[in-house]
Amino acid sequence: MSIPKKIHLSMPLAIAALAVWLGLTVGGRWLESVGRAPLGTTVTGGIGLSWALAAVFALALLLASSRRRAAGLCAPPLKTLWLVWPPLLYALLMLLLAWAGGWPQPRVLLIVACNAALVAISEELMFRAILLQGMLDRYAVWPAVLMSSALFGLAHTANGLATGDVSGALWQAIAATLQGVGYAAIRLRTRSVWPMVFVHGLWDYALVTATLPHPAEDGASILPYVALLAVLPLCLYGVYLLRPSQRAAITLSDAAA
Repeated sequence: MSIPKKIHLSMPLAIAALAVWLGLTVGGRWLESVGRAPLGTTVTGGIGLSWALAAVFALALLLASSRRRAAGLCAPPLKTLWLVWPPLLYALLMLLLAWAGGWPQPRVLLIVACNAALVAISEELMFRAILLQGMLDRYAVWPAVLMSSALFGLAHTANGLATGDVSGALWQAIAATLQGVGYAAIRLRTRSVWPMVFVHGLWDYALVTATLPHPAEDGASILPYVALLAVLPLCLYGVYLLRPSQRAAITLSDAAA
């Protein structure tokens, strides 16, 4: 009996996978919300089946890949974990700010936590594992990082189709693009997607709970604008992590994987 051949994560395959992933997330969310709904409603109304399906799809593709280790589907070396502290600190500060005005209901917190975890797994596997590795198959480090981050930002404009909040989707796109540069840099330097899955989930959890109505609050939270300013230093941190000497090391390690 012959052993099934592993899939090569090329750029065309990564782009095709992104199209399927978008169909699962955007189309699934539209069906779940039965039309347009505020983002807070789709996140707190129940566990997002579309995000779970997208995460399973991305994980299955990576497991079938011949370069799943190079794509970051492995544990990070312990000596690289210190690189995660700036975005982790941001996420923890966001969480403190989010809960400064009061706690949402425990049931809502639990649902948001589950959805934030699903979104983080789904997006990191798609953009920082599949798509980034597919881009690296054809391009050097910086073009691959910029293109995958730009597509990460563009994907967030699709929230306007699902929620009707076009201005909010544009804000998310800008923030996500900047955030994507920092996340991709850390993924490459740690050689693993899992540290950023944790940070991404914590960040989304803080951001969503911050924008939920609190018992002691009337009016919109200013936290989204604070978050937009916060991701700019994260982007610059990513630029620092991908300085020339480190890009050479990343290229060598990727070739050996």
